[in-house]
Order: sequence, then structure tokens, then C-alpha cells
Amino acid sequence: MSTSFAAVLYRPSAVSERALSHGFAVALAGFDLAAPRLTVGELAALPGWAVAFYESGARQRGAAGAFEELDHAADLFEEELPPGLCVRDAAASPDAVVYALVYADDTWLDDGYRFGPEGATRHFVREGEDGLEAGVGTADETRVTPLALPDDDAEAERVVRPHRGSAFLARELGVPVVPALVRALFEADRRVAVRLCAADPEAVAEETRALVAVLGRQVGRGAALPERVAGVAPAASYAAFVRSYDWSDPADPSDLYRELAIGRVVGTLHFARAPELAALDADPRWQRAPAAGLLPIATLHPSALGAARTAERWLALAPDGDALVLVAADGSVAPAGPTFAELIRYLALGYKRRDGIEEDVIGALMLRAHWRSVAGADTRSPRPEPARRTP
Repeated sequence: MSTSFAAVLYRPSAVSERALSHGFAVALAGFDLAAPRLTVGELAALPGWAVAFYESGARQRGAAGAFEELDHAADLFEEELPPGLCVRDAAASPDAVVYALVYADDTWLDDGYRFGPEGATRHFVREGEDGLEAGVGTADETRVTPLALPDDDAEAERVVRPHRGSAFLARELGVPVVPALVRALFEADRRVAVRLCAADPEAVAEETRALVAVLGRQVGRGAALPERVAGVAPAASYAAFVRSYDWSDPADPSDLYRELAIGRVVGTLHFARAPELAALDADPRWQRAPAAGLLPIATLHPSALGAARTAERWLALAPDGDALVLVAADGSVAPAGPTFAELIRYLALGYKRRDGIEEDVIGALMLRAHWRSVAGADTRSPRPEPARRTP
């Protein structure tokens, strides 16, 4: 039986599960994958290290499907923003080192990476257009060398072995990497969801406090949580948002977020205050909302002026407290694109001077929102430019 995998190796002391999840989510933002997954386990042969095995979650059939999965993983791990680099960028420690390996024992694919504070290094063996080739790469250049193999299998392996990505990782880590990973592949039993932002109330509160800090405002000022909104009890995530947001900044009483462009959230957004929410009890479009469990939270107006209180659409939170939908004047509902926490992160990043990593994150937020808000797209999407917005 053949063995193949795509994996990221890291120290849990430097890379949290949230950083692991976020890093893969940034790397996967441009891929139309509904349920990518990570299976995580300890490396018994390498104390202090763990491994995350990646699977696309896409439905595959037969031997051809297995090849397509491996082909996808090989492409993903050599992208401009590969998982290993994105995981390292999300790590709490600036000195974190992350390794990655894409490996198959029934074909010439052995691609190893090291991502550290000094940069990236790659060693690989693969089938190229003109035959077998070996390569060594950095962020600046990649040198590729054709490999001529003797007919004898043992001699062929002797020629190839020094160039293998797994041999590079073995030299770096001081243990035979492939046997350690094959063992971990069968013992790993923890699943980690791939998400740009966590969905729990604590994570929403954390994202909201970051937004308030970026705006130079005060956490919790003027907070008032209604018992019900249009017949629906507030979700725990919305309650966390209300307690953490600034609802009465005297320097910005209108509280408008202009020129947004993330998924279908396009235009000027305004988080509704208690009187605006109370008025929805008489709004006919919400007569069916209690049955659907939709919680209206903000207005969205297409005009950059955005001053009208009667918006063309409402932004509503789904019963899971995570997904967002747009509700039009006629009561029709469409997926908004971003999740609740992702929208808050997008707003915070839009109002600050972003570094290179943050530019990658806001681009990833926009790509994921795009995939959720449209259907029938290709497997890849061009990376959009973040909207330029002014307070």
C-alpha cells in the first residue's frame, strides 16, 4: 500500500492550535474548498514537536482521485503563501521555526521546507517536464538540477537520497523524518478546524476589542443588549460583541463604515442601536424571521453617504451565531460571505496601517467571503484588492 501525505511540523509551545488553523486558512483562502481538515498528533520520535496532516476535504473517487489530492497538496505547499509560511506568520513567537513536507513513496515526490525568522529554504525531488529533477530554493531563487538515474533501484535511490526534502528535514531535526511521520499518520487523532477567525463568543469579543482599539474608542461604552430583536433572542456571539463594542463615541455619532467590499457586504455599514432594532417589530420583512432564527444586527446602504436610516438591506446573524446573511427589502435572503468574526477583523484591518502579514490576512478574508457568497466559480480566484476606506 502506498503512503502519501502533506504535513506541517511545528512546536506547540510556539504555535497554538488557533495559529495553526489561521495559517492554513490564509493559505487556502483562494481555493474553493468547503471543508479542508487538519489531523494533529505528537511526534514520538521528536519530543516537543507536533505534526498537522492536511486533507482538502474534497470528494475524490478511485485511484485518480487520490492522485488529484496529492497534486493539489503539492501545488498548495509551493504557493506564494504556503501553509508552513502562513502558520509561522501566525505564531506568537517571532523565533518560531516551522517545517513542511509533501511526500509520496510510490512516485518521485519528496518536497521539504523550512520556515524560520531568517527566511525560507526548500529541498525537493520531483518529476519535471523533462524528467526527474532536484532543487534547492530560497525566497530569492530556486536552482533545479536534472537527475539521471541508473537502472538499478538501489543505485537510483543512492543518487536521489541526498536531494530529498525528507533528507533535508532529517538533517535539520536529527531524526529519520519519514518513519516518524508515517507512525504519526496512524496515531494522530485530533481534528483542528481550518478557520480565519474562531466563532466562539470569547473570540468575537477579542476581535471586537481589537476593532475598538484601532478606532481609538472605549470598550463597552453605551452597551445595551436587548432581550429580543425582531422576535429572536440574541446569540451568545452577538451578546459578546455588544458588551465589547463602543456604541456612543461622541466623536463619531453616526458610526458609519464606508466603502466596504467583502463578499456581498458592499457599501456603508452601520451597527444598529437599540431604538433601530426595536422598530423592526413592525417591519414586514421580519415577520418570518423568528421562524428562521435570523438576528438583524446592522444596516447596509449602497451609497457612500450612507446617511439614510432606511437601508436597502439588513445584515443578519444566522442561528449558529457565526454566518451572516443579507435580508433585502422584499424579505429575500442571500449569504453575505464573511462570518461575524471575519467581518469584525476586516473592519479592524481596514482602519489601520497594515504590514505585509496583515495585507495577506485581509486578502484572505475577502477571498473566503467571495467563495461563500457566489456559486459555480472556478477552483481558484484572483486575489482582490482590499477596499480603500476612510472614517
